[in-house]
Amino acid sequence: MKRNIKSLIASIIIVLFVIIACNKKLNVLDQNNPTTESYFNNAAELQNGVNAVYSTLRSGNLWGRSAFYAHDMRGGETGSGGPQLSSGFQELLIQPSPSTTNQVIAEMWTGYYQMINRANLVISKAPSITDNTAQRDVTVGEAEFLRAWAYFELVVHYGDLPLYTEPVTTITGYKAKSPAADVYVLILSDLTDAASKLPPVAAAQGRATSGAAYAMLGRVNMQKGDYSAAKTALLNVYNKYSLVPNFSDNFDGDVKIGGAQLNGSQNEFNAESIFELPMVDKGDNNFNWGYVGEGATADASSMRSQEYGIVWGNVIPSNQILNEFEANDPRYKFTFFEPGDKYNSAKSPNADGSIDTVLTEPNMNVAASNHKGVVKKRVYRKYSVLPYTNDGFHPDGINKRLIRYADVLLMLAECEAEVGTPAQAASYINEVRSRASVHMPPVAPASHDAAIAAVMHENAVEFAGEERSNVNILRWRAKGYYPSIRPDPTPGQVSLFPIPASETSANPLIK
Repeated sequence: MKRNIKSLIASIIIVLFVIIACNKKLNVLDQNNPTTESYFNNAAELQNGVNAVYSTLRSGNLWGRSAFYAHDMRGGETGSGGPQLSSGFQELLIQPSPSTTNQVIAEMWTGYYQMINRANLVISKAPSITDNTAQRDVTVGEAEFLRAWAYFELVVHYGDLPLYTEPVTTITGYKAKSPAADVYVLILSDLTDAASKLPPVAAAQGRATSGAAYAMLGRVNMQKGDYSAAKTALLNVYNKYSLVPNFSDNFDGDVKIGGAQLNGSQNEFNAESIFELPMVDKGDNNFNWGYVGEGATADASSMRSQEYGIVWGNVIPSNQILNEFEANDPRYKFTFFEPGDKYNSAKSPNADGSIDTVLTEPNMNVAASNHKGVVKKRVYRKYSVLPYTNDGFHPDGINKRLIRYADVLLMLAECEAEVGTPAQAASYINEVRSRASVHMPPVAPASHDAAIAAVMHENAVEFAGEERSNVNILRWRAKGYYPSIRPDPTPGQVSLFPIPASETSANPLIK
């Protein structure tokens, strides 16, 4: 952990300078390199601190790359695109129990603890800020929300773990593991306070709101098995957002080639988005491979479209998720590309002036999949740049929709199913199914098990490839719903990641 803690300390923007002049050693403050003692004097500087937490959330360690792999490789919705899928990702996909040296496990651990340390710094400095107490309190709410997000991801994936509530200031500031129950106590406390501090509409797009905090309260309480508390939290969000008519608008966003905008970003931050993480496509095909570097000039693109696309083809949809869709469900075509589909439609004209290109199997560097007996190549359409360009390499700027209103509706449906009101569960499910571009017939489960089965199915087809399945599986497996209601989608898989070897080898309090 020594290396990790050093990284945490560096991330707080601490730099001390001793300037020697006139043959005397003088303690002089370098205004361009503030310390934690000289900075955080006002609400604007405190907000800069929370901006750094958001920055980590979209970094390569997390939602720029590793986080979507960590979820999707263990959610039963993906398969290997071929030998090009690297060993760390392949291990998560096919090994029931991943190793302590797995790169993704270590990157997630590092990224989320960096978020926590930065959030702790903001929270610790807030009491001294008095110039704009309203802005200060909103900033604290954001820090609490982001700290809760990080700890929830960690406790779901790793179980018992070190619990830090103050910024780390020394390289020996180790913590032993705390029980998962204690971690959940902090998460719920943070989200409850954040919900009271955050506005319903953020001052700037991409910032956490009270709606995001309540939605996360619902998600966390569900994972703990407290469906009554989850329902109470989620009802604070119900009807405050709406489903967008076009399902695909949830996965469209910023795409540039050579600085030229191929499409607008009008579908980002839409009426369905509750918590959305901004990504940026500068049109220069760059990605922050070092997973470091921040600020206005840093690359803030995502590798999702590239890694799940037709050129690198690392990941494909699993046969299991393909076969989950009802035969007439329009979401199948909204979710997957397959040969015969058109792309580049009217956004990026071809050299001959045509505007449509038909996707063919020779263009797709992926393995084939099997959908109801039809074997052909397929890739995920969600978060894809393929509608606009088939560049061989193109990190994307499509924002990650981490919580959308359909989440709230299906979480409410699960809560109603669990508390014994399947008809109300069906009502929420049918709101999702009646979206204008989906328009699927209503369901009418009459029992607890039938309602849970309907919730499981709807989650699968609504959120395929959106990093929801893994956490759902852990919750439903713990409740014994596999195989009593459905077959286990990832049989034999261990529920928790091991704590990374880089941590256990350095931290004397974790063995």
